[in-house]
Amino acid sequence: MHIGFDNSDRLWRRVYYFEYKGIRYKLIQNPSRKWCDVLLTIIPERASQGQMSLAYATASEFLSALSWANHSLVKVYPIGGAGVRESFPLRRARCCNRSFPRIPFCGYIIGADISCIAQIDSDEQREALALFREAASSNNDYLSFLFFWQVLEVGSGDPAALVNKIWQRHRARIVGTREDLFSNLNLNGRQLGDYLREDCRNAIAHIRRHPEKTKIVMGSLEDELRISISTDIVRQFARFYIEGKLGVCKRMYLLRRHGRGFPAYVGEEEIRHFDDKPAYTLPRQTLTPRKPWH
Repeated sequence: MHIGFDNSDRLWRRVYYFEYKGIRYKLIQNPSRKWCDVLLTIIPERASQGQMSLAYATASEFLSALSWANHSLVKVYPIGGAGVRESFPLRRARCCNRSFPRIPFCGYIIGADISCIAQIDSDEQREALALFREAASSNNDYLSFLFFWQVLEVGSGDPAALVNKIWQRHRARIVGTREDLFSNLNLNGRQLGDYLREDCRNAIAHIRRHPEKTKIVMGSLEDELRISISTDIVRQFARFYIEGKLGVCKRMYLLRRHGRGFPAYVGEEEIRHFDDKPAYTLPRQTLTPRKPWH
């Protein structure tokens, strides 16, 4: 089975082998300007649709965790497969199906690694990271805004109230060095969450609105700039929400048990119970734990 993906980071190796949540994959990095990268896995000949769906969903979850850990743009999509016998070893698998890259080129980092990824422990974390990954890898600000906004809807009833709460209690951490973004907003006396919901989220989702409501005018320079700025802002809230509320701050490492066997991802808590040697060099990139907020 071939699972295509784009990655704005260039890995320092062309081929990786790893096991993630019980499924083994072979990662092949193709020339970034020509073909997408692929994850290969071998599905039994008589496998059900559920087994194929599980392999794809697990690969998608892995790529979400990798994207979050490396702060990279990653997009995943199915590109078919090739038939092999069941005894065919994964090491001999080759990339037979190819597809063109689908993420916008915005530069890339050379020498990244897959040795450290985010640890996903719940369905809420999985859903939020997938939405964040899709939003970040889109070249359309309108679509990106909707996906970032939906991150705030994971496990929450009212994203606008959530934005207002975060803005009131953690403004310094949200703004950081991006004070210029917030200074360009025209809130007209409203709270930030209400502005993002009415003038951005609802305006994008509903082209036809009441005359007194803000309407998106396609091709308008003012609206293009306004939505672009608002997308950058809601992205900061989505990242803060994933780290602070959903608790995505743990890590998993790619290890071999006692230096032997197939490399697999192991959580930090499990690592403390045995002495293993890393399958690959530990990454230079690390996740910064955040203090929970209430």
